[in-house]
Amino acid sequence: MSVDISDTIDAVAAEALLGKAVDWKQYDGLRVTSHTSGAVYLVMWGQLHWIPDAATFNSVFKDWNGIVNSDYIVDNMPKALSLAPGSFIAISGASPAWYFVTLGKKLHIPDPATVNRFNFRSPISLPHLALDYIPTGPNVT
Repeated sequence: MSVDISDTIDAVAAEALLGKAVDWKQYDGLRVTSHTSGAVYLVMWGQLHWIPDAATFNSVFKDWNGIVNSDYIVDNMPKALSLAPGSFIAISGASPAWYFVTLGKKLHIPDPATVNRFNFRSPISLPHLALDYIPTGPNVT
């Protein structure tokens, strides 16, 4: 016996329900684009973060290699705030901790594996007080 659920759930609700069924965090660290958008996104915390320009891309990532072309991810993954123009990777002389600085916050990068997975570039050195002044956000995972 088959059941026709078209009368019980509309298309928008069905799409939202299916979107929640995917573990989008499995794609964290990818830089992704689609055949139609031309935009490049960073996947972080299971969400797409638009990278606003080439200068921001170059100040955050080592290179342009490894960008995944996926209409499925771009069309279906939840969208989040864009990265701030001028985002960068930072370190201070007082600590070996690396941070991804974007949207007015510093996001701790917990280990070298995360640096590699996200393809982050080498950090710029900031004075300890300057880095301490930036509010702390969630860890990059």
